[in-house]
Amino acid sequence: MTFLDTIGRTALVIKARNLVDDFRERELVVSYDYPLSARLRKPVIIFGSVMALFVSTWVLGNLNLKFTK
Repeated sequence: MTFLDTIGRTALVIKARNLVDDFRERELVVSYDYPLSARLRKPVIIFGSVMALFVSTWVLGNLNLKFTK
């Protein structure tokens, strides 16, 4: 896992056998399905982290730490 990854990184592994020079100049098209939950995961994590930071600083700012007799 890297910076801001919640589940991990997707890796694409391409294996080939019997490659010849005739296929060297061809294009390779990779397609995949990307669900809506995966698209929204990172913005939700960032929003939740920022809100947690704001709420925690608000709570800590409202604490009364004065010493009284």
